[in-house]
Amino acid sequence: MKYILMIGLTVALIGCQSSKTKTTPESTLGGSEVATSNGIDGVYYGGDGYNPGATSGYNAATNGDFYDNSSYGKNVVGGPRAPAKDRVIYFSFDSSSIDNRARAIVNTHAAYLKQHPKTKILLEGHTDSRGSRGYNVALGERRAIAVLKLLNRLGVPATQIRVISYGEENPAVAGYNENAYKRNRRVVIQY
Repeated sequence: MKYILMIGLTVALIGCQSSKTKTTPESTLGGSEVATSNGIDGVYYGGDGYNPGATSGYNAATNGDFYDNSSYGKNVVGGPRAPAKDRVIYFSFDSSSIDNRARAIVNTHAAYLKQHPKTKILLEGHTDSRGSRGYNVALGERRAIAVLKLLNRLGVPATQIRVISYGEENPAVAGYNENAYKRNRRVVIQY
């Protein structure tokens, strides 16, 4: 009887053991992977040629018009004065719709990418801090995928594009006001 009780207790304890695997939002994100190699969680597609430790030019977006920052596009052939220098696309609250101004930026990148078929880009989806972490990762992904789909419709093959969502984890501007929120709702195009 002691042995049966011990075996039953052991089985119960094993069943209660916590798992060390990380729960991810894969079921809602279509089988994408969670990128954690740089210490920052994010959801991304692909991985070949992606450098999670790469620095970004969007941190300079603190003042003025979003689209008027000459530091964007510094990695584009031709430098900051190149036609494809504008690399940040902004979104309305809780939206993944691309407005006309952002559509013009995506059109410019599509033309550039079609002329440079060996060039690959990474689309980084971001959100403001409002909403749950899981929701924001999914929203950042929807924003990046909206840009991906538009680029595809404009003739850029999917093999040139990778998508990642950081959600609210990498804000361009710190703060809890509308000015900070609107600068953090974005997709950054990384070359």
